[in-house]
Amino acid sequence: MKPSNKPETHRGKLSPSKRLSGEIGILLVLLLVLALLLVARPAQGAGVVGSGTPGSCTEAALNTALSGGGSISFNCGGSHTITLTSQKTINSNTTINGGGQITLSGGNSTRLFYLQNGANLTLQNITLQNGKGSSDGGAIYVERLSTLTLTNSAINSSTAPNGGAVALNGWGSGDAGGTLIVTDSSFSGNSSTAGAIPGGGNGGGALYITGGSTATVSGSTFSNNTSVNGGGIHILGANLTVTNSTFTSNIANNTAGGGGGGAIYVDGTKNFNGTIDISLSTFSNNQTNQLGGAIFSFPEGTGSTIINQSLFDGNSATGSGQGGAIYHQSATSNGPLSISNSTFMNNNAHATNGGASSGGALWLLDAPVTITSSTFDGNDATTPLPLAADDWHRGFGGAIRTSTATTIVNSTLVNNTAGFVGGAIAGPATARNTIIANNDGDNPWDIQENCTDVLTNAGNNIQFPQKTTGNWNDYECFGSQTAVNPQVGTIGDYGGPTPTVPLLASSPAINAGSNCPTTDQRGFARNGVCDIGAYEFGGGVLIISIAPPWSGLNNVHDITMTVNGAGFTPSSVVRWNGSNRATTYVSPFVITAVIPSTDVDALGSFNVTVYDSSRSLESTPMSFTVVSQLYETYLPVVIRP
Repeated sequence: MKPSNKPETHRGKLSPSKRLSGEIGILLVLLLVLALLLVARPAQGAGVVGSGTPGSCTEAALNTALSGGGSISFNCGGSHTITLTSQKTINSNTTINGGGQITLSGGNSTRLFYLQNGANLTLQNITLQNGKGSSDGGAIYVERLSTLTLTNSAINSSTAPNGGAVALNGWGSGDAGGTLIVTDSSFSGNSSTAGAIPGGGNGGGALYITGGSTATVSGSTFSNNTSVNGGGIHILGANLTVTNSTFTSNIANNTAGGGGGGAIYVDGTKNFNGTIDISLSTFSNNQTNQLGGAIFSFPEGTGSTIINQSLFDGNSATGSGQGGAIYHQSATSNGPLSISNSTFMNNNAHATNGGASSGGALWLLDAPVTITSSTFDGNDATTPLPLAADDWHRGFGGAIRTSTATTIVNSTLVNNTAGFVGGAIAGPATARNTIIANNDGDNPWDIQENCTDVLTNAGNNIQFPQKTTGNWNDYECFGSQTAVNPQVGTIGDYGGPTPTVPLLASSPAINAGSNCPTTDQRGFARNGVCDIGAYEFGGGVLIISIAPPWSGLNNVHDITMTVNGAGFTPSSVVRWNGSNRATTYVSPFVITAVIPSTDVDALGSFNVTVYDSSRSLESTPMSFTVVSQLYETYLPVVIRP
């Protein structure tokens, strides 16, 4: 007999009071379970935007997810753009991860996010674009005490009066302000639309950082951003740290006069004693029609600007034509600028408003400046207007227009040009262990080709050439000091994060310095008696390339390998997996070695190094690969009739 599925009834029905008591008990249990769930799970948004299709990923779904803060991700079935119709106010800590597939667009009509009440917003793997702010911050505005973190994200084509992409604000340079942390992110095509005012003030094509705020940027790029001041970043009473980042083709176009900074504009640091710290970064092809093609620096107070291991290449200041790469002025004569282990090449200051071009790379005023282990090559301060040959407006200070308190140590200034005088330096400076050579001041008398003033000679400097015309003594930087040819090579990659100008093996600069920094510009140790200039001959051994880099088992034979690099000496030997091979010294930058067929008769990768027995130095290895088949491809030869 099967058991009955019906409830037993022989005991009689429950009374109404007992039924009610049971129902109340069940309700209490359910309420208790719900309460426990609420305690165990903190208040959050919906968590995931979308249910797997593009149509499910809407602004409404995002609003729901944002309602309680917390962590938000997306399930949109692939790459997807959500166009917002209103800005999203962030009041609680929120993380939004786009998974590398999501774009949030302002549709050129609205800002995307507004941070307030000390909230933290973290954006990861996401793109923001086409934001538009009626006030500061085209994509994001950050109130004081709030923090914005951008990681592996992009903000593009957004606009606002100030801070086309992001604006941080505070109540003054002494305030806590907001905090911005940017890592591995990009800013492209953003613009600040505020009009120019005399002396600066408005700007920040990408970032507008003010009121005691602090911004940290690493591993990021700024390209094609525009504003009246600070095409990439505008700093007003705030601190900035930039590491391993790139600024390319940003523009500051200020018609009101003053200001500038194609990439970065600085008007005062936090508390007027803060820091602008830039390292391991590249500034290329940025421009302004005012001051400082890459950077305008006016720190106010005792605020300091630090440039280290960075490259400034092809930046331009037109209009006023002052400071092709950097314009630095101290309001109180004690806002220092420190430049070390950096290269300035092909920057130009070209005045087009009737003034004189000056400071092809650096324009300095009323500030203590120290330049250490740095290279200046190919910078130019020449006025492009038609002027008489003896008109001083043609330009001066092809590399540097100095301030009184300028000190130059172990640096190399070569091949710079000025339209009139001072192809390298215009103004006073103190120099030690420095090469100033082959610079051109283009005047009818062939005088002051390198320097306009006799510099304070702190010892062990080289000048070249030295000319005397009539009663004029071409100062050549160090007065009557005998000129010698420093015998340097061409600028290039010889190791380290920035290009350098190498010393040739016969250079009189070798072992002629004293009291040098412990390393040269590349980071190679100074050895024995140090060298003059930014480059230490034999300071390290570096392989840049090997040729050939591979071979095939289908054609095994002895190989003559060419090794290109730096720091080679007659004592250098090529090593194959740690074993010496017959080596021929060609130059400090080239050696060759015979690799026998027995080294390349088996598949695999093999380490090639260069060892210098005279200094017990060995390069980092480069890989040579043996493959099973290596084919040669012959291109057709076209002979013109």
